[in-house]
Amino acid sequence: MTSLHARTNELLVLALSTVFLALMISNYFGQQAASITYNVLNMAIIGPLVFFSIIQILRNKYSSQLGKAWVCFSSFVILWFVAEIIWLVDELVYHVKPWPSEADYFWFAGYPMYFMFSLYYLKPFRTLVSKRIIFLASATTVTVLVFSMSVAELENVDFSKPEAIIGVVYPIADAVAFFPIIVSLNFFFRGQVSFLWLLLMIGMLCFVVSDLGFLVFTLDDSYYSGHPIDTIYLWAYTFLLFGSYNQLHIFKKRNSENRFNMQERLR
Repeated sequence: MTSLHARTNELLVLALSTVFLALMISNYFGQQAASITYNVLNMAIIGPLVFFSIIQILRNKYSSQLGKAWVCFSSFVILWFVAEIIWLVDELVYHVKPWPSEADYFWFAGYPMYFMFSLYYLKPFRTLVSKRIIFLASATTVTVLVFSMSVAELENVDFSKPEAIIGVVYPIADAVAFFPIIVSLNFFFRGQVSFLWLLLMIGMLCFVVSDLGFLVFTLDDSYYSGHPIDTIYLWAYTFLLFGSYNQLHIFKKRNSENRFNMQERLR
């Protein structure tokens, strides 16, 4: 298991570095090159992610704790995959502004699925969640929400515009998703779970950061698809991809033979 973790960590670092270099180099050649590179990388990462998440559903019974978690996770990934395809088609085929668009409805629908996944996924650790952790997670979530709203400068936002309303909804959804991330990080820093187990939460953490960056650069009208801030967005999917791949090795057998409450397997 240790050698597997080491090899996966090496591949993860290589993938993150490749994404960063590819996007930075493409930006050197202009916004169009950056946009094409971003969309190609996005599909190349999220496609295997959908595949791995579906395999997890087939391996685990829906009635099991792990099975329900992966049904929610796969629903989240598929919904966002559809959103990414809509974004790509709008931008590269129809050459229209992809935000706001129908893709936002699929992104919004994915957030509850991820939150439900995180609840099922963390349930085996519920006895380890103290009141202090709950307070810390709640306080951090509120802080993120307030900070995001302050960045959005709500007093200057014209809520008659769809993009203004949509732009405000994302920080709220991100803040809610931030709660289980803090709980998971606490487990990691206390040495109760491995880094690779944590990847599924770190991925969403990257989405929160990239959404905030997207909001900032959109407000000053400097954002474009393939902007350097999108590196973090692509990293988010990369973390989810490697997290899903790691889970396939941790839970090689069906859940009836490999119970999710065997927490030592997650170290």
